Amino acid sequence: MRESLIHRGPDDAGQYLAPGIALGSRRLAILDLSARGHMPMSTPDGRYWITYNGEVYNYHELRRALRGRGYRFRSNTDTEVLLYLYVLEGPAMLDRLNGMFAFAIWDSQERRLFLARDRLGIKPLYYAYHQDALFFASEEKALFAAGIPARFDHSVWEELVCFRYIAGERTPFTGVNRLLPGHYLVWRDGKVKIQRWWNLSEKAQALREDLPADPVSWYRQMFDDAVNLRRISDVPVGVLLSGGLDSSSVAESLSKQAGSRVASFTVRFDESEYDEGPLAEEVAASCELDGHQLVVSPQFLLEKLQQAAWFNDEPQVHGNDLHLLAISQYAKPCVTVLLSGEGADETRGGYVRYQPLRHARYFSAARLILPNVSRALNLNGRWRKLTRFLELGSLDRFVLFNACNVLPDDLRQLGMLPTAHFPYREQVLAEARKLYPADFVRQAMYNDQHTFLCSVLDRNDRMTMGASIECRVPFLDYRLVEMLAALPSSALFMGHNSKGLLRAAVGSRLPPNVLRHRKWGFGVPWKIYLRQVEELRQTLLELPNVALIVDSPLDCGAVRKLVREFLDGDDRPFALLMQMLMAAFAWEATRAGVPAAIIRAPTYTQASLQ
Repeated sequence: MRESLIHRGPDDAGQYLAPGIALGSRRLAILDLSARGHMPMSTPDGRYWITYNGEVYNYHELRRALRGRGYRFRSNTDTEVLLYLYVLEGPAMLDRLNGMFAFAIWDSQERRLFLARDRLGIKPLYYAYHQDALFFASEEKALFAAGIPARFDHSVWEELVCFRYIAGERTPFTGVNRLLPGHYLVWRDGKVKIQRWWNLSEKAQALREDLPADPVSWYRQMFDDAVNLRRISDVPVGVLLSGGLDSSSVAESLSKQAGSRVASFTVRFDESEYDEGPLAEEVAASCELDGHQLVVSPQFLLEKLQQAAWFNDEPQVHGNDLHLLAISQYAKPCVTVLLSGEGADETRGGYVRYQPLRHARYFSAARLILPNVSRALNLNGRWRKLTRFLELGSLDRFVLFNACNVLPDDLRQLGMLPTAHFPYREQVLAEARKLYPADFVRQAMYNDQHTFLCSVLDRNDRMTMGASIECRVPFLDYRLVEMLAALPSSALFMGHNSKGLLRAAVGSRLPPNVLRHRKWGFGVPWKIYLRQVEELRQTLLELPNVALIVDSPLDCGAVRKLVREFLDGDDRPFALLMQMLMAAFAWEATRAGVPAAIIRAPTYTQASLQ
């Protein structure tokens, strides 16, 4: 199990074995690079043992408080701080942590295992029961390495194709669960208790009684502090830079506080409509960054896609996974820590798909008019998507499916009868409605923070850790997330622009072109690649014959028909095909086991990928 995760920690390995318990650890050394940071780590008396993935950014403050209580430290790691905090306070210590983490603590005297995961789920944690034992790990592949059968759960196809990700505790693998963000698990005497320790709805309601008098000043100060906290490191820190508002804001704050030329890393594309390189260059010059750029040549796409699928384990259909992996591998010789702009859209209202929900009062009229206009004018793109969403009927359905490119009725093209029933997602939406009655944009944002964002963070963790890099996300500092959830929409959006509060707080520090740049996202020209790159074209042609598709409830003949239509120039089947293709890649990688060539993937240079 431990060696299947060597990419997550190439610097050290350890294990603790005792009757009834086994802990394994791979270490990516970030704080205190000496042997004193070795894990699993124990208290001096050997009673408590910890293995841990992540960073607690306020560990200096917590360490000082523990020293005042008489604790003495043997290392300068946050691991030891976590361990002693648990000894002192038990699960209550989680509320004091500002960071991203998944960890296990074993109490050898009480024979109690404690597993915990950070508030937003930035760091992953999976578990399974097998042969009367509890197994847990940072990635599903480690569970499979332990002998737990890797069986695809075909009942997830509807959610997987519609939403691109299985939300909640379930995964696409039978018997494999994830510990939810903001939850902890206690095992003792064969009995398991799972507890939710962080509830965003409750936090937001409480903070509504104490909102900042000046949200812009509060945000500017808190954002800079969040970035500053994420600078803690004994290894070089860089930044992922697209040139958009989010990553540019992080880059500007980081460079200002670091006081030296920070390394930035940008993915570029030969296709100009997808390339944000010129904007990233402008930001790098303005912030005096040491800019690095990478183009992934079509000849490397299949290889990188297979690598990304292996690191992901379960299907992820963001489209940019392999590019994030490639830029992380490219950055590794320069840095071990990267800061990213992930999480800004979901917490600050950045997605274009939120905008129609700001005008929900017009939906009844639009539902009568737009479908006819759309058909008459043969509208495509966002207008066609809006028409399809209006045809869902209720605003609740519009919010529930807001992140989707595929709707349940589309599955009929694949020979499936949709249920359009997703219990976990509907439970989250019920929380959102209670917190934001009649505010459909905020409902969609809350929904995304507990579903879509989890998939983004999983992808971010797997691709960066696949290159042995730790990626930190300042926009998801819990202090920001909680207060932003509490603020009224008028303060959050501030006008007609998306992310109005972010623009007002830090916009003046950025080049004007960044503020004028339309919302883009990390898009990848997959339609071009699948049609023009021969290896990918052949892979798509073989999709109906892949074991995962053949064994599924999907109609292989219908899949074959959609493949032909897409390759003949019809874009409409694209979203359906991408979902199935990424699922097939992930499953084939999982079935292949542990290929050493992928685990020990070479660090790619810019020249080798251009």
